[in-house]
Amino acid sequence: MINVRSRWFLAYKLFAVRWPRDVRSTLSFLSILGIALGTSLLIAILSVFNGFYAEVQSMLLSEDPHVRITAVGTPHVVPDEVQIDWLQQQSNVEQIVVRVEGKAVLMGQQGSRGEAKLLTVMAESQIYGGTSSESAQAFKEGGDDKPTARELSERVLYGDSDLSVKEGRPGVLVSLNQANQQGWSIGDPIGLLSAPRLQQALTSVRPTRPLIANIRGFTASHPITGEPTATLDMGLARRLLRVPVGGTSLDVRLQDFNDAGVFVSQMDASGVWPSDHWRIQTWYDQQKSLYDVMQLEKRGATLILFMIVLVALLNIVGSLTMMVLQKRKEIAILRTMGLSKRELRSLFWLHGVWLGIVGAGFGTLLGMGLVWLQGEFGLLRLSTDFLLDAYPVQLQGGDVLTVLLGTTLCCVAATILPSRRAMNQEPIQGLHSL
Repeated sequence: MINVRSRWFLAYKLFAVRWPRDVRSTLSFLSILGIALGTSLLIAILSVFNGFYAEVQSMLLSEDPHVRITAVGTPHVVPDEVQIDWLQQQSNVEQIVVRVEGKAVLMGQQGSRGEAKLLTVMAESQIYGGTSSESAQAFKEGGDDKPTARELSERVLYGDSDLSVKEGRPGVLVSLNQANQQGWSIGDPIGLLSAPRLQQALTSVRPTRPLIANIRGFTASHPITGEPTATLDMGLARRLLRVPVGGTSLDVRLQDFNDAGVFVSQMDASGVWPSDHWRIQTWYDQQKSLYDVMQLEKRGATLILFMIVLVALLNIVGSLTMMVLQKRKEIAILRTMGLSKRELRSLFWLHGVWLGIVGAGFGTLLGMGLVWLQGEFGLLRLSTDFLLDAYPVQLQGGDVLTVLLGTTLCCVAATILPSRRAMNQEPIQGLHSL
């Protein structure tokens, strides 16, 4: 039997590349080049997809809670003292927020320009660290004037964040893009008509007046959808949307959003949140269709780019097949010296490993270099109308390792057919050609 060291030596002597002295060597060079190119493109493109995923995730998490709790069979969420107490006892819970959200028709009033348009009305109020009985009572009473979870002053782009009643009218924050479209300015009055009130106006002879509020400031629209929004005081939002108590959802923000899945499992196991009464969604569940599409696009791009590596693998098959024809004498001599078919096959595998390591290794370094250049200098720019200035990149070790191992294994697999042809060759046939 031949030891491993001897196999490497024989593989080197048998498959030594002397480019460009013959066609076989050129094919080997092209194989390595194709593998390197395919590997570098795979790593670079996967990093771009990872970067877009991270950016979209960050934008959505700025608006979406890590865990959202809604009621089954009713639009109102009114947790009891035991449930609030359970949430407050969890060490990884950072915020518990009561959220009121619904659709309303927004209309200009008293000379302000604009036409009726559907938008999202919202309000938020945080549950603070008081006793669970006090927090539960606040839900039942329906009156909550505590500050919002995310400070409004940080969300306001222009204007004031004060939503209190002044001069007989409450304040409202509207999205800046909607204000630009309608020609609104700070101080303009607008009318808000909720869906239940709109239905009442269409089915009743009694006149239904919209809620009149003065614009106090402008906020950004939803970072992904661009949906226009209007932010009101919690009590006013409840009256407008006809939410008598509680809210439309109970939003929980964790110290680490990656723990959302584990947190939901703990909620299910506690028995405090029965699934027939409560619907619990993680941040991923809330935007599942979008995240799934992004993952599908990533897998599709990976499959397409892998075709480049496949072309290089076909070159490997052709290169080794030609080598078998040209190295019949050497193979015959090795067989007569006692080299078994299994050991001969291992020589081809070692050659495949060598091609994979050289090609994939060089391609990995090239791909990582491209990712670094894009991350540091933003060489590939995006349109000025897009949310980002340049293509985002994020290099993940799992992707790099998968590409390296996958490419190397494919290179080894490409040696199967040529190795079988070499093993099926009788030593006497090669010796006759001497």
